[in-house]
Amino acid sequence: MKKILILLICIVPFSAAAQTDDTNQSDPAEEEASRPVVKLEPITVEADRIEIKPRHTLDGRFIRSATGSAGDPLRVLNHLPSIGVLNDFVGVLSVRGGGPEDNLYYFDRLPLGYPYHLLGIVSIVNPEVIENIDVYPGGYGAEFGSDAQAVIDIHSRTKTDTGFGGTVNINFVYHQAFLEGNVGERGYWYAFWRGSNMAPLFELLPRRFKVESDLVTEVPSFWSYQGKGVYQLNNTHKLVVNTIAADDAAELNLTADEVAESDLRGPLSSSNPFDSQGIHLYSEKQDTFKSIVSLTRSFSRTVFKYGEGYFYRSARSIYALRGDLEYWVKHPKTLLESGFALSSLPTSLISVGSRPPEEGDPDYDFRLKQDGEKILTNKSESLHRLEGYLQATQDLPSPRYADLYATIGIRTNYFNLIDNFSLQPRGLLGVTLGPDSANTDQPSFFPIDLRLMSGSYVQNPQFYQVVLGKENPEIAPSLARHYVVALEKVLESKPKETETNARTNTKRSPTRTTIEIAGYYKDLRDMITYNKSERRYRNQRIGHVKGIEVSLDHEIGKAFRGWLSYAYTLSKRQDSPRDDERFYMYNTPHVVTIGMNYQAESWECSANWQYKSGVLYSPLVDREPYTNPFTKNKTWLPIYGEMAREAAYHRLDLRVHKSFKSVFNLDNWKWGFTLELWNVYNRTNILQVRYDENYTKEVRIAQLPIIPFIAVTAEF
Repeated sequence: MKKILILLICIVPFSAAAQTDDTNQSDPAEEEASRPVVKLEPITVEADRIEIKPRHTLDGRFIRSATGSAGDPLRVLNHLPSIGVLNDFVGVLSVRGGGPEDNLYYFDRLPLGYPYHLLGIVSIVNPEVIENIDVYPGGYGAEFGSDAQAVIDIHSRTKTDTGFGGTVNINFVYHQAFLEGNVGERGYWYAFWRGSNMAPLFELLPRRFKVESDLVTEVPSFWSYQGKGVYQLNNTHKLVVNTIAADDAAELNLTADEVAESDLRGPLSSSNPFDSQGIHLYSEKQDTFKSIVSLTRSFSRTVFKYGEGYFYRSARSIYALRGDLEYWVKHPKTLLESGFALSSLPTSLISVGSRPPEEGDPDYDFRLKQDGEKILTNKSESLHRLEGYLQATQDLPSPRYADLYATIGIRTNYFNLIDNFSLQPRGLLGVTLGPDSANTDQPSFFPIDLRLMSGSYVQNPQFYQVVLGKENPEIAPSLARHYVVALEKVLESKPKETETNARTNTKRSPTRTTIEIAGYYKDLRDMITYNKSERRYRNQRIGHVKGIEVSLDHEIGKAFRGWLSYAYTLSKRQDSPRDDERFYMYNTPHVVTIGMNYQAESWECSANWQYKSGVLYSPLVDREPYTNPFTKNKTWLPIYGEMAREAAYHRLDLRVHKSFKSVFNLDNWKWGFTLELWNVYNRTNILQVRYDENYTKEVRIAQLPIIPFIAVTAEF
């Protein structure tokens, strides 16, 4: 199979490449062949019930056909309750009232340095090859733990149904190429490349919008690649080798319109390369054990310089040996899990009066000064981190019509930067209420699965937080305690083979409805922020998050899928004991998502509508004059009022896809046409509120207007 992009047109160049045609309806013979698998589903669920994890799973087919994302795999996560991107431009995720620093991303067990190019233009991951994405939003077990409260675990496929195939895509933002193939009966490989071509975009934008043409002095550029090789050694062992890398670079010219302070004006350049490689041995014996041993190496570097000599450069390598084991004592009654991670982290940092940005400061002052002089830092250190975990899941003695099970685990962590050893207990208690109705033809209220989860999650300080400004080796890890209660109900109806629809005289399709309700509370302690008066980082911030999620997902065979979700989240922070409690910058109290996808032979139609609370901003109340005691420059300091919210955000996206089996007398080709329309009714959603140079008025910046996305694909 080979696929080539023939045409891609986007009126405003904020789009991803056209997607492959994975939406064609199966023929009747294939549907008949798939029916026995459907019948066996209840057996599989029953055998694996003891492995229930508090996670959401999105499969590759849903990701590639999702509306409003152009197939971008990570933006699709925005469809899940309490998981949202910050805005139309920045794809950084906020999970259950947390910040981007709380999220850990894995791609086939390789850590991702960052998930998005240029903070949100497009993700660095190729959607073509994704098998599924597991999202652990909180309250998860001891199997994950490295400095995170939420985990996004991305899995790519390990085989294909064709000997050789690929895609080539080109649009205003980037070009990309993807190739894959099998190696005999035992092997599989793929390779992917993406590079930017954004110069036409920056020539077009000033003509269509009020964009300052002198702001961008070097067009933002990026590239990324990934590759994977799989070989089945025997019936038990499989060897996997993979790699992923990316780099972003840009340069802006900041003028008085962007920054008020004269020493911050001038060029602002940044570069953020990272790369990861790994070799993994997968071993599995059915009903007995499953293990993975990985040897990985990762490198990341962040460089930015701006204004009058401000400079920041951090670099870190991670050499890690990681192992995970699942062992069934009495399948499926008892499951034991254990693992370890040994990491060496050579790290360096150079700073000339500069530090990374920090949430909670409306002015985002990146500068580090003492007595008017820039604080210089040049440190290198070899760091080590040791982690291990042990976890057991056991079926418990249960009364009739109630199956009890429990998971108890603990994760340990030692980090030599602060000479700290931590124990992180985690647990789950679950009950399946009611008789099993898997073999009935009609939906039943039972069984219902109820889970109670709790856990402690430690996040170690970053190297810069220990050495920047006045060094603080006594800094401690941040601690989060999660408490989660979740209820899940699956309603299934599997008509008999002879049952037909009276109106259409066709066989009735099976239906599946999943209802999930979850409530959670997170207690956040000892969070690390910069203390301006002491000129060092300290454990001085506390906070809490509470919320509820309700979601409904309904499927009718393979033809229709609809979903509805609502999430309420209240996330607050107290920056220090002397400060008042405030709303967290990334908190979005109300989020409603409604979507559907329908397939009929060669047609596919889908829609997605989302409503969420408006962005937080600090209203401008007044201003006061200020004279710099060192430079004698005079300027204005803003006086802000209580935090407020802009008008609510809402947006409707539509998608239509049409497949053709023969065009231009090419019988062996398959063609497809895709039209997406983002923000259909052209809602003006506010991105942020800025202020003019002298702080006399507020200036509102809008998000994306109506955007059409058109693609034609060919497959042969």
